[in-house]
Amino acid sequence: MAEATAAGVPEAAAAAETAGPEPVLSFSWLHDNVAAYVARSRYPKPSRVERASLWIGLGAAGLGLLAGALSPRVIAEAPAAMTLSICLGVELAGFLLHLLLTAKRELPQALKLRRTHAVDMDFDFAYWRYLVGELRTFPRAQCEETLRFSTGLRQRMNERMRLVFGGMQHLGVFPVLVALYLQFRNWTWGDWAAAFDVNPVAGLIIWMMVVLYVAGWMLIGLRTRLDTYVSLLETALQRE
Repeated sequence: MAEATAAGVPEAAAAAETAGPEPVLSFSWLHDNVAAYVARSRYPKPSRVERASLWIGLGAAGLGLLAGALSPRVIAEAPAAMTLSICLGVELAGFLLHLLLTAKRELPQALKLRRTHAVDMDFDFAYWRYLVGELRTFPRAQCEETLRFSTGLRQRMNERMRLVFGGMQHLGVFPVLVALYLQFRNWTWGDWAAAFDVNPVAGLIIWMMVVLYVAGWMLIGLRTRLDTYVSLLETALQRE
């Protein structure tokens, strides 16, 4: 019996060595695989030009508001008027380009036929099932620990977002329209400098509103990715 036990120990050690180390589940693995899943999604992603046009419009608006607040005490009226006109043109061009590219990206999805939509969903679901199968190759304890951490992080993120943004994520483009209204409420055609004729407090409010709106959407994107992690882990743990 002792000989058989002694003979079995090297065989067990060899089998463990052949099996290799236990796979480790990490958020880097989740990020890479979920990013591949999102890239396969039927929804097209914003292009670099679309993203850059938004930031260019925001930057031009900020520079224009700053120049308007410093004129004429710091900046002379003539250079300030020229700066304001340039900033206004860049701002409107940036926002207009962003809206056109967004409409071009989203419009085909709104006009897509139901049959094509169903085919795309079948393709997405097949990759979803593949990811769930890959997650089930990891030890269950690792999946449960990762799920607990992800769920807690999502709850804390939701609480912080409600504290800062409230329900702004449900308003769509409304905050941006409010900011544009505050900027252009006293503007008349041809009076380009008056578009930035706001006091420093109003300019700061407009700038903060637009920046917080963009930051809110970026955080919503992060929370959506975290929701995907949680959903995948929950499905993977529902083993028969």
